[in-house]
Amino acid sequence: MTVDLAEIARYMRMGRSVPEGALAERVEKLRDEALAAIRPARVWRRFPVEGGAIGSGGLRIEISGTLAKHLGDCRAAYLVCGTIGAAFDAFQRRVSVSSGADALIAQATGAALIEKFMDGVEDEIREELAPGESLLQRYSPGYGDFPLEAQRALLGLVDAPHAVGVSLTGSLLMVPSKSVSAIIGIRRVAPENEPETQQ
Repeated sequence: MTVDLAEIARYMRMGRSVPEGALAERVEKLRDEALAAIRPARVWRRFPVEGGAIGSGGLRIEISGTLAKHLGDCRAAYLVCGTIGAAFDAFQRRVSVSSGADALIAQATGAALIEKFMDGVEDEIREELAPGESLLQRYSPGYGDFPLEAQRALLGLVDAPHAVGVSLTGSLLMVPSKSVSAIIGIRRVAPENEPETQQ
């Protein structure tokens, strides 16, 4: 896995500009160091969407507000958690001590890497979908009115602390920092050649 300079530049808030000259060399150097440090890991589980919630047993994520609108009539969803690992955090701290510019580059590189990794996780999940199923976009706690507190149940339902080493601080920040948790709804569309049910 890698990311190109344009992807990193976007997280550096450079718009469509691409680093050139000495800046490009610095971004490439720090990107290569970051790639050597990351240890990507991911976990996902599929759950039914029923009774206005996702989950099982005592762990349930209530579906309301913007999340309900996003999921629509989905009857199932994946809960997913991914991370590029704790070693990236150590790398980021190290390079940030001596240079504010390097701190910005490292932060942008980490953001680009975790997004690229999660896109790949979605591709893996698509391989196990049934015919006629497709995925909605990832929807994470903190979007819209979907509360950050939902991360506790989400990480618990996929056993993220044991499966991928992702936990929460008391202020609901994920550790390692470059980690993503999300709900991915499953849309069901009957194939065009599927015969209609006889009445």
